[in-house]
Amino acid sequence: MSYTPVVPFAHDKADSGAFVGGAPAFRQLVRMIDRVAPTDHPLLIFGPTGSGKELVARRVHAHSQRQDQPFVDVNCGAIPENLVEAELFGHVKGAFTGAAENRPGLFQQVGKGTLLLDEIGELPLALQPKLLRVLETRTFRPIGSSTSLNFAGRVVAATHRDLRELAREGLFREDLFYRLAVFVLAVPGLEQRIEDIPALVTHFAAQHTRRLEFSPAAVRRLCQHSWPGHIRQLRNLISQLSVLAENTLIDVDSLEPFLANETSGPVSRASLADMLLQLDGRDKLAAAEDLLIDRALERTSGNKSAAATLLGVGRKTIERRLKSREEHHREARKCLEHASALIEESKFAEAIPLLRRCLDLLQTPHEQEAVRRLQFDAYRLLGMSLRSVHGWLYAEATACYAAALTIGEGVCEPAEIAAIQFGIWTTQLTTLQLKQARGTAQNMLERAQNGGDRVSLDEAHVAMTNTLFWLGDSEEALACLARGNLLGVGRNDTRTGSQGIDLASLALTFEGLAAYQIGAFGQARRAMEMLILRASEPGAHALAHAVNLQGAAWLACLFDDVDRLGHLASELESVSIANGFAFYRGVGQVLRACHLSALGHSDEAETVMLDGYDNHVVCNGGALFYSFKTWQHGELLLRAGRAKICEAILATAIDETLARQERVYLGELLVTRARAQWALGDVNAAELGLRTALSTALAFGSVPARVDAARYLADLLRSTGRSAEAIDTLERGLRSLTTDPTSRVTNAASLLAELQLDASLNLDSKGIANGI
Repeated sequence: MSYTPVVPFAHDKADSGAFVGGAPAFRQLVRMIDRVAPTDHPLLIFGPTGSGKELVARRVHAHSQRQDQPFVDVNCGAIPENLVEAELFGHVKGAFTGAAENRPGLFQQVGKGTLLLDEIGELPLALQPKLLRVLETRTFRPIGSSTSLNFAGRVVAATHRDLRELAREGLFREDLFYRLAVFVLAVPGLEQRIEDIPALVTHFAAQHTRRLEFSPAAVRRLCQHSWPGHIRQLRNLISQLSVLAENTLIDVDSLEPFLANETSGPVSRASLADMLLQLDGRDKLAAAEDLLIDRALERTSGNKSAAATLLGVGRKTIERRLKSREEHHREARKCLEHASALIEESKFAEAIPLLRRCLDLLQTPHEQEAVRRLQFDAYRLLGMSLRSVHGWLYAEATACYAAALTIGEGVCEPAEIAAIQFGIWTTQLTTLQLKQARGTAQNMLERAQNGGDRVSLDEAHVAMTNTLFWLGDSEEALACLARGNLLGVGRNDTRTGSQGIDLASLALTFEGLAAYQIGAFGQARRAMEMLILRASEPGAHALAHAVNLQGAAWLACLFDDVDRLGHLASELESVSIANGFAFYRGVGQVLRACHLSALGHSDEAETVMLDGYDNHVVCNGGALFYSFKTWQHGELLLRAGRAKICEAILATAIDETLARQERVYLGELLVTRARAQWALGDVNAAELGLRTALSTALAFGSVPARVDAARYLADLLRSTGRSAEAIDTLERGLRSLTTDPTSRVTNAASLLAELQLDASLNLDSKGIANGI
């Protein structure tokens, strides 16, 4: 059986456990944990029941400076409401009937350690202001006491519920939510970690004295199985097998009865109740009632009287419930229409509760095509809205797209399914699963070409272009745009995708970026100018405005257009903050940092860049922009005279970039690292690095990196007395670049002219010396 790496805690304590997995969503979670663990800020952990939220909290504790202090956890939903306050705050003797002695609460017991408030969404509303006060003042007062005590610990909260939505419904205090959600860790469900199942099976099996082995076919069967209970359900299954399986070698035949027991055969009252609690929608009682009515109607071929008899109720009860369902469907349509209008105005946060309400109203379990159609649209729009507010990696948004894809098969047109694939593709792109992203984009193209509309074709071509660009194939990226008739987008060309994204602006952005990479600088400049014009249009859609600003600022950075860069990056940041576009805000900060660095403000630039990338891009856009940000960070460090740090950062970045196949800025990374080595006095390493950068740039057709590598290599060769080789190197680097040069090309051409003049003067001197 193949293994996925086990990522252990840094501190091997008895209660710390181990993290097992290598799925992209899981690796992203681990990276985020390791970033936020050393801080003292409150933390909110969000994820489905059984996904391992407590284990995440323990890892945070084990990686914090509080690792040697207590870790205390309490389930807010498991304590009777009238006892919760005493449990948390403690009480003094005589505070209430039965308080025979002083009793310290959890805020006191935890000391300087970590207090996990599990299922924080169940905390009584009356107690929430008191918890808020503890977080704000770092003090608390036991019940019956007139003296406040200091709280020295850290609060970590966990929930499977959407606290933001609960806050909008008045069921959770909004100020407490924002106080807890300084950092949010989204724990992926097992459906996002299918590739981790083999390693998890091995890990759980190793915890039992009776060791099990699983055949490859059995492991594949486990990977195909549905796990609504997530990791907890998988762990429990392995425990059952370790005790009840006849043989220690588990094959498919011996596995199937245990899997079947989860879905068939006699079911205990508790198991049946648990399954009913997994039904969609908030109102589980209504969902269960719908399920029973529909099943009764199916068994009686639609005869309402017979169905009523089967259920033990009157016919009017059935009719009343069916009429109520029709009213719900009408209300759901209104919610969907209202949400769609809000999304058109970029009011994504306001659309989310309406879409949730729509889905709650549509929790009918039967297979009516009209209902499935509404559910498909609601899940699609909810996924889009959640991503716009929380970022592309938001676990619930990904789950919405997956649900839409499942519901839509057989109900929706191929173009609509392709649109959902666009949402899935964005997750693959942002986590830099570029091979998978290319495969999804290719599948989108095939679907769109076999009966798709203009929007699905545009989305498919933009997805493929974007993927090809990051893979380093800029020439093919431009060819893809040409095949989709997406080259040369005009000022008023509007092509809005099914996800609300401005496809015309994205196409124009990647036309400019790809053209720049292959040395078509005139085409790249025209794209930048057009993006600036589009960004200046009054009344533009907010998301389209952000996309235009991002593309224009990115190109301005590449062209060293410092004045424009500063203006565009600042505007991008402002627009993103105003509209809650966290990812674009982070990109704006990275680009503004490039402007600050160009002005010589290195310290401020580095602070802004790392804050923007770590706290906004990474949290909301995964690994996207990593190579560009790291290249620009390296340039910043070189300007500041910090070559040693620059070299170390880029050495790691180059390995990471190669592993991810994110090759578009690989040449630039190699050049900057070689320059850092030269600055540190390691001329041999610098020369080797620049030669590697030059050959890499030539292989990938990256003209800017080719020019830079040739320029710095020529300068190094000149400094070591090899001017003839320097001239040859520069001529090779500048070949076929004669029109509309960039500052990079101009600098390289100036160096070439200088070298050629020196060589000419040397020849003249030799001729005079020889009497010629």
